[in-house]
Parts: sequence; C-alpha cells; structure tokens
Amino acid sequence: MIIESIASNRIGDFGGWTDTWFSKSGCILNFAVDLYARVTIITKKKPGVTIHVQDYGDVVEISSIEGAGYDDKHALLIAALKVMNIKYGLDVFISADVPPGCGTGSSAAVSVALIKALSVLNGEYLVAHEVARLAHRLETEELGIESGVQDQLAAAYGGVSFIEMYEYPNSFVSPVDISEEVRMTLENRWILVYEGRRHLSGDVHKKVIQELKDEGSPSHRALSTLKETALAAKQALLKGGLVELGKIMDANNAAQKALHPEITTPNFERIEEVARKIGIVGAMINGAGGGGSIVLLAQAGKKPEIERALAKEGFRTLPCRISFQPARAWLSGRLDL
Repeated sequence: MIIESIASNRIGDFGGWTDTWFSKSGCILNFAVDLYARVTIITKKKPGVTIHVQDYGDVVEISSIEGAGYDDKHALLIAALKVMNIKYGLDVFISADVPPGCGTGSSAAVSVALIKALSVLNGEYLVAHEVARLAHRLETEELGIESGVQDQLAAAYGGVSFIEMYEYPNSFVSPVDISEEVRMTLENRWILVYEGRRHLSGDVHKKVIQELKDEGSPSHRALSTLKETALAAKQALLKGGLVELGKIMDANNAAQKALHPEITTPNFERIEEVARKIGIVGAMINGAGGGGSIVLLAQAGKKPEIERALAKEGFRTLPCRISFQPARAWLSGRLDL
C-alpha cells in the first residue's frame, strides 16, 4: 500500500503569539500557501519503521514504535507514529517545499501531513479540526514543546483563516472569503524572503514568556497590540484595502519586535531596508522570528525590482500562492493504471 499526503505551510500570521497558552485568548489571521510538507508512506512486510527525512539527509530506524523514545531530533515524527498506534512495517518519506527553520509552520505542516496519511493507513479518517488538534497535542503534551495553535490549523484547513482562540487551545476557524481580484493582486505583490538561518521557535517562545512575567513590560503592551492586528487585517482584506493591509503588517511587525529583541535579526533589518528603498507598503516577520522568513508587500510594479535587489544581497525568495485546499491524503498505488 502506498499513501501520499500534503499539508500547507502558512505565511502572514497577523496576531501571531496570541494563539498561545500565555495569551489565554487571541485572534490570528494567516494564509496557507502552496509550499507543502509532503509525506509518502509505503507498507512493508518487515516489522519496524524507517523514516527518510529527505531535507536533512537523515534516516531514522525504529525497530519498535512502542519502545521508541523522544531523544531523536525528529521526535515529532516518532510521536505521530506512537500516538496513531501504528502496527505496520513502514517506509516513511518526508520532504518540504521550504528550507528547514523557515518560520512558516513547517514542523506543524509535516505533522499534519503525517497524521493525515496515517489516518488513511489505519482506516480512521480524520477531519481538519481533529488532525489539527492531534498535531498540536503531539508538540505540547507528548514532547513538551511551546506551541501556539495557528500553524496546525492553517496546515489542516488551508485557505485564508481567521482564527478566534476563545480559550487555549480551543478555537473557531472561519475562512476569509477574499475576492478574486484581491487574491490575484496579493499573490502578485507579496514576496516571501528566506533570511537564511535556521531557528528554534520554542527557544524564542521561552524568552518571550520570561519577558511577559512583568505585567508592565513592553512585551505585555505588544501582545495587546497583536490581539488587534488580526481583526484589522480581516477588515482590510474584505474591503480590498491593500495599502491599509500593508500598514497593519508594519504595526504587527513592530509589535512582534517589541516582544523580544531577538525576534528580529540583522538580516531581517537589511531585507526591510533594501525593499523599502525600492517600494513596499508593509513587511512582517513570519512565526516566532529569530531567523526564518519575512513577507513583504510590494507597491504596484515594484516586485521584480525588489526581488532582483534581494538576490544581489544573497537572499532567497520563495514564490507562493494561496492554497485553498485542506490537508489531503490519498491511496496512491492503486491509481497507477
């Protein structure tokens, strides 16, 4: 049996950081894009599981799922196999359309894609909310990693999502029905730029949590601002106000940086500097920051010039469009006719 699956990465997470246990409640708006986590599962007669993590060039051999520990750097993949109670011998191939540590929710996308595939393997099909909740539980409960809820929800649902977390980790997810004109303009003007460094978002989370212990700190004020940006971004998108959206991106970006100085990097600052000289209406770091990627929203006609300038600086851009499809898994081998 051969099963394949994909799940989206996300960018432009307005209100990020408010989807966490320390925020308690919050609002997030993000875009699932056609940069995917990809999983292929092949059953085999030999017991045990071999995981091929292709972007790292790693191979993880697991003789017994039940006895496997979480001391491997790919523990999230092992946790998914354990929680899904896999009894088969498997070869599992994992790959991603984004570089490691891109800050686009790539680990959550891999987790969602793997869970979706394993649910098909087990004949226990899961809907988007179930997949997202289980993927989040793997990180927080199984592995004790700091994690918000938005990455798993974006990967599971796809599209443009407005997420209302009313009590961590419980959330409502509403698709934002943007017009075709707004979608095409956004996709033709935004630029996703990889900063070039890997990061561990859990490490940044811990530093922000430490800052938030002081209720009068700038971090607390920044978190309050972030709770407002997703609502504002939703209104701007529905009205088709992209200049307004750019201003909200900048407000979100400034609030992110105020949470902790290590959220931004010299490379992020250089990317913004180069792009603003040419012409952008907004910029915001993806995810927890500390490395990874940043989204720019170019002025009309300025995108090609910005991309050329950033390439000269040694930065990599990642073309992408909104992916409105939820995470998907399918039996592949039987389609070979």
